[in-house]
Amino acid sequence: MPDIDINELSYVDALTELKELVDRLSNEQDIDQLAKEVSRAKLLIDFCRARIANAETEINQILSDGSEENPI
Repeated sequence: MPDIDINELSYVDALTELKELVDRLSNEQDIDQLAKEVSRAKLLIDFCRARIANAETEINQILSDGSEENPI
């Protein structure tokens, strides 16, 4: 997968690219390419963590909003 702008990726696309990078990194011999791919992996990890945190916040808001509107 080419280096697509992080903001253009979905979570699944970012995770897929990250898995591909990890596979390549385990066999990488070229130090210059290694540095580039580690840098890209860091961006993808940060992106995925942010998406998970945002999803968690949204889910918590939905659950707390729902419990106030429809008490059991």
